[in-house]
Amino acid sequence: MKQLIHTRRISSVAVFGLLLFCVGVALPLEASAQETAMQMVFGNRSIAMPLPKDRLVVRSNYPFMDTVIRIKDTIESKDILIVGNTDHQELLTLVGLKTGGMLGIEFFHPRYGKVIAKNDGAAALEMPFRIVVMEANDGSVLVTYYRPSSVLAPYKGCEGLGREIDGVLDEIVASFTH
Repeated sequence: MKQLIHTRRISSVAVFGLLLFCVGVALPLEASAQETAMQMVFGNRSIAMPLPKDRLVVRSNYPFMDTVIRIKDTIESKDILIVGNTDHQELLTLVGLKTGGMLGIEFFHPRYGKVIAKNDGAAALEMPFRIVVMEANDGSVLVTYYRPSSVLAPYKGCEGLGREIDGVLDEIVASFTH
């Protein structure tokens, strides 16, 4: 009888351990995919932890410059202003780090500011919205950004604006994934 109880305890521990292992493997798949994507760009200089849950990384079907052009054309076709470009590749070169192409694109429209000013001015900190286009070591191109609906969720009265800009970003992503 003692042997039977001991065997059942060991079996229970083994099954519980297997369940924990399966859950531990299943949950971080998205984070793992994003981390892997970042390692493609930064190699062993990659981030040391998974990206925040609201950060998206999307692979482009086009080369770096074509992706940048498609993104900018889509933004401008929506009558949205491109208010800044940050050449991260150039900036990293200044400190001795060589990377593939890496460009931050910032966009905004005054009507976004109007919604924010009328509802919760603290959301101005989140403006302008930005995306970063990165060329991986293998030549593939990744685009990363935060969902505006997630970024604006904490601010009273800005939820609709977040969803509206999500739609804009969905169209931007479609421009380089289709």
